[in-house]
Amino acid sequence: MCSRCKRPFPLGSRCGPCALAGAKRREQKRQHTRPSPWAHGYNTQYLKARAAVLAAQPVCSICLLRPATTADHIVPLSRGGTNDMANLHPACGPCNFGRGNRTA
Repeated sequence: MCSRCKRPFPLGSRCGPCALAGAKRREQKRQHTRPSPWAHGYNTQYLKARAAVLAAQPVCSICLLRPATTADHIVPLSRGGTNDMANLHPACGPCNFGRGNRTA
């Protein structure tokens, strides 16, 4: 018996049409993955500005305790911010990721 449509089927757990439908569903799921960071706007301009910000101030500007490992956007890209140096400040990972897409 096919485990999906309950038709008599001698081998395996699914008949041919149900197996094909399952493969199509899996392929559609695979195509709906998250966009890459590059697609979100983290491009070469961001990488250069990030390096300059971290070189200028190596301590997190939010908690002032841990070393800065990321450059946080003051106005997030999702809210119309840019990758300019004026829109970035140094932050440690927990402070940066904990803020979400709120403005600083």
